[in-house]
Amino acid sequence: MKKNLLSIIILALLIINLIMSGFMMLSVLSTNSQTAKIISDIAGALELEANGGNTGGFSGSQSGVVAVTDVATFGFTGDDNLTINLKSGSDGKPHYLVIDVVFSMNTASPDYATLGAEDRLASMRELVKSKINNVLASYTMEELQSGALETARETILEEVQELFGSNFIFDCNFSSVVYA
Repeated sequence: MKKNLLSIIILALLIINLIMSGFMMLSVLSTNSQTAKIISDIAGALELEANGGNTGGFSGSQSGVVAVTDVATFGFTGDDNLTINLKSGSDGKPHYLVIDVVFSMNTASPDYATLGAEDRLASMRELVKSKINNVLASYTMEELQSGALETARETILEEVQELFGSNFIFDCNFSSVVYA
């Protein structure tokens, strides 16, 4: 009798274990599928940003690389550099930044023919200068010196691309930075 009762208890525990394992497996699978969907959405968004979607991004190729022969530049350098009043820092003193900004343009981009023309860039110079000034003036000298300059560079690039409504301008660089 004891053997039969023990067998029934073991069988009941085995069935309970099987039910719990199935429940755990279903909850892990649904969580795993949701995680996989989020990861694929993020990967898709990054792919769109890096390659410009179906058109292939900056160069028209899937790699997103612009050939050196397809690069043209414009910017604010030399006598045309920018002097920007920075936000007051912790010392309360006014600071400013003298900076040379260079934008790289993809001449192979379909938008370059219309938006990158010399007269079009000349007419947009003051608007681009305003975008640069607005972004950099929102930082203190301490913030820029401690690494925010890279964030500012990316923000400037995004705002200029938004201004032109195109990504034919694919890079923004600072060739000279002087704090005072």
